[in-house]
Amino acid sequence: MRTPMRAREQGMSLVEVLVGVAIGLIGILIITQAYIASDNFNRSALGAGSGQTNGLIALFTIQRDVEMAGYGINQANVLGCGNLDWYYNGNYSPNVQAGSPLPNLVLAPVYIDSSVTPNTITVMYASGTVLSMGSTIQSFNASSSEVMVSGTQGYNVGDLILLVSQSPSTPCTMANITNVQATASKLQMNPGASGLYNPPSWGSFPSTYTTNDLIFDIGNPVVRTYSIANPAVGQYRLQLTDTLLNVAGTASPQDLVDGVVDLRAQYGKDDGAGGATAGDGIVDEYNNVQPATSAQWQQVLSVRIGVLVRIGTYEKPATPGGACTATTTAPTWQGGTFTVPGGLPSCYRYRVYQTVVPLRNMLWGYS
Repeated sequence: MRTPMRAREQGMSLVEVLVGVAIGLIGILIITQAYIASDNFNRSALGAGSGQTNGLIALFTIQRDVEMAGYGINQANVLGCGNLDWYYNGNYSPNVQAGSPLPNLVLAPVYIDSSVTPNTITVMYASGTVLSMGSTIQSFNASSSEVMVSGTQGYNVGDLILLVSQSPSTPCTMANITNVQATASKLQMNPGASGLYNPPSWGSFPSTYTTNDLIFDIGNPVVRTYSIANPAVGQYRLQLTDTLLNVAGTASPQDLVDGVVDLRAQYGKDDGAGGATAGDGIVDEYNNVQPATSAQWQQVLSVRIGVLVRIGTYEKPATPGGACTATTTAPTWQGGTFTVPGGLPSCYRYRVYQTVVPLRNMLWGYS
């Protein structure tokens, strides 16, 4: 009677152990797969959220500056200046001095350089107390860097000014005020520590400014360029360069937003394209053709901007050594097609963000 009880007390058989181990392994596999799927989902959701945030911040930052574009320079004579003659601390601009380390300044509310990919967007506007309507030049003495104007009210020491000739062949010049002679209605633009934008004795600047030419006070102008930093080495960031502060050595390019891999922009023009009526205040077309004259710049009423943002989650191919399937076609925006880093197909997903920014200072401008 005791033998059966001993048999039952001998424990589990090998088959039972193997079955238990198999069930345990299946449970571990299921749990692992569920964890991996959950982790991938979480990373994808977080990456998409981060990409959306980066895209919106990038657009908002550019839009905020573009909305101010043209303030203080939205006058027909000024918009016809093109490349500006300017000087800083021993160097002239490249259009005056070949090989100059200074950047070219195009006197325009927004300058889109579409010759490079990604594009760059440069915004310009005056700041501070400015005379938007400008004054007329009564006489100009280049050797003493002195100009007599129709009135000195609103001009301040340290302000940058634009000298604009009525002759299209004479370039526009930027200098800064070092002294205001209110009684004599004269402005001094002397060189030295207080006049780093003024060459000695007016240097290589045009000396032909004369009666009825124009002078504009632009205060401390803002010239900012938005670009994608170091795309050649895979460091994709939206970057801001404050041109005048950077030249003065008081600022360096700033990294603004990570993950922005492409930047595109187009001018919105009221030029009568497609049979529309030019000059009616309605944008007729968008393109990258640079305006070449004052009349063409006055037709630019808005800017269309698109950014391509990469979601940081790397998605492996479905099979080892196979092709990536996260992005198989080039992302597009209203202005065309973006460039995907590394080509297609890509193991990253991308998001497109775009906006149209009216140039209110051009809409409210005057000729």
